[in-house]
Amino acid sequence: MRARSVGIITRIDVKDPKGHIPSMVKKLSYKAKLFLDPVTASLAGTGEATEIDEMYADLILIFGGDGTILRSLQLLPKPTPILGINMGEVGFLTVVDPETALYVIDDVLEGFEVVERARLAVKLNEFELPCAMNEAVIITARPAKISEFKIYVDGKFMEDLRADGVVIATPTGSTAYAMSAGGPIVDPRVDGTIIVPLAPYKLSARPWVVPGNSIVKLELMREEKESMVVVDGQYTSNVKKNDVLTFTRCETPALFVKFGDKFYDLVREKLGR
Repeated sequence: MRARSVGIITRIDVKDPKGHIPSMVKKLSYKAKLFLDPVTASLAGTGEATEIDEMYADLILIFGGDGTILRSLQLLPKPTPILGINMGEVGFLTVVDPETALYVIDDVLEGFEVVERARLAVKLNEFELPCAMNEAVIITARPAKISEFKIYVDGKFMEDLRADGVVIATPTGSTAYAMSAGGPIVDPRVDGTIIVPLAPYKLSARPWVVPGNSIVKLELMREEKESMVVVDGQYTSNVKKNDVLTFTRCETPALFVKFGDKFYDLVREKLGR
């Protein structure tokens, strides 16, 4: 693919003492049509800004961390290849540093390959929630209160779970909340969905990895225990007794610029700190 138009999105509280972002804007201004979000436009000293949900570009550069990418994915008006430039903390979706990005951007504009990452489609009863890049988390609305969930996979009863909550994650999200809750690290190339209980009452309740094309359903059982579902830490909705959450593969995957196969390097680097 070639990029004749580029959108640039920057983390709201970004620290850029070396001026990498203005340098990128200046360099690209001679090579492509640019769409700058308000933060980027402010840093670059231009009054021309475009909101993320209006960025119809061939390529999106995101200066920030995983949270900025997750937020942007929910706002972009169409599936667009993303190149994450790490200016956050622990970033598994950001594959290059600012210096490297400035050095290689010319080659990227001339042509790049795209890697698809599966997302989860999330439905609360019949209402469609935003797709999840990392995970959907179902947790009790009141801290320190245990709840009860019934989980079904492809119509088969899997677990009657008493716990603080459940994480339903993609392989990409296996290194996020699911990992912190004791779930496995899963190579993003694996076609699977990860189910991880949060602080389960039964010691026998363990994480599961089920096929990626599975239909996972979760039903809240206790009337007095209202819960909530949180999608990628960005979107929240209340869940009541007898509500059913359904998780399937999202029809539109996330698109990322292929920048070498760095997954195992990233895991060693980020978790070895």
